[in-house]
Amino acid sequence: MKSKVISLCAISAAFVAIALTIGTYFEIMDLFMLVVASVFVLLPLYYNSYLGSFLTFLAGGIIAFLLSGFNIALIYPAFFGFFGIYPIIKNKMAQKNVKKAVCIFVSLIWFILVAYGCYFYYTIILNGIIEGIPGWIIDYLIYGVGIVAIIFFFIYDKMLTAVKIVLDRYLTRIIK
Repeated sequence: MKSKVISLCAISAAFVAIALTIGTYFEIMDLFMLVVASVFVLLPLYYNSYLGSFLTFLAGGIIAFLLSGFNIALIYPAFFGFFGIYPIIKNKMAQKNVKKAVCIFVSLIWFILVAYGCYFYYTIILNGIIEGIPGWIIDYLIYGVGIVAIIFFFIYDKMLTAVKIVLDRYLTRIIK
C-alpha cells in the first residue's frame, strides 16, 4: 500500500475507534455512532483500497473495544456483524457489477438477521429489560424488529450511497 493510503487508513481507524467508544459510553447514541463509524470505514475506498478499508474496520473496532475496557456492549456485535463490513462489501459488489436487486436482497436479509441477532443478544445474553412497555406490545415486538430493520436498512443504504459521493467529492479537493 502507498503511504497516502496507509495514512488515510490510520486516520479513519482512529475516527472509527472514537465513534464506537462514544457509542459504548453514551448508550443513547449507539445507533448514531454505528452509522458514523461505518462512514469512516468508507474513507480508504477513495483510493479503491479494500484491504485498507478492511484493516480500518478491524483496527478501529478492536481499538474501541480495548478503550471501552472490554465492555460487551450491543454496539460491537452490530458493528462487526454488519455496519463495519457492509460499506466495503457494498462497494465491492458495485465494482463487480452485481445486479442491484441481488445486492439489495442479500444485504436486506443479512441486515434482518443481524437485527434479530442483536435483539436476542440484548434480551437474552445481556438480560436487557424492556420497562414501561405493555405486555401485548412485547408479544409482537419480534415482528416490529423485522419491520423496523427493513425500513432502517433502506434509509441506511441510501444514506451510505449519498455519503460516499460527498466523501469522494471532498476528498478530491483535499487530497492532491
